[in-house]
Amino acid sequence: MAVDKKSSKEGYIELRFGPRWKYIACARSFIQNFLAISIADQTRADKIAMAASELLENAVKYASGDDTHILVNVYPETEKIRVQVINKASDESIKALKQVYGKISDENSLDAYVSQMKEAALRSDGKSQLGLARIRYETGGDLQMEIKDNVVRVMIDIG
Repeated sequence: MAVDKKSSKEGYIELRFGPRWKYIACARSFIQNFLAISIADQTRADKIAMAASELLENAVKYASGDDTHILVNVYPETEKIRVQVINKASDESIKALKQVYGKISDENSLDAYVSQMKEAALRSDGKSQLGLARIRYETGGDLQMEIKDNVVRVMIDIG
């Protein structure tokens, strides 16, 4: 799956690592520092770093391969930011992801988040499935998903 990388005027970072929980905090810190020098609004930078961290957690949690890939693009002229996370996943994980994505994409971001919180409160399997709804609501971004040959790319455009 091709990854949208860069143009001559944007800033970007790209990280690849094996699917290990211990790397997520380091990646989030790195992304947060990158955004702090790339955009003026620190609150916005924090929300975007949270979104990146949530996407990485999902990727690591449901990965079926040894490669987790994140790309953060900053477009200074438009102040738009894109976060992309790519990983391989099993058919079962992809089916669950499609189901959650379908539910949260059909409603406005607040309603989808509230709906997922209500559902999470009633679940007995220990899964909240709040991540994507939270990301979409808290960042106000446009969430997208592409799947090809068990490679999942989740993107959010913010700005």
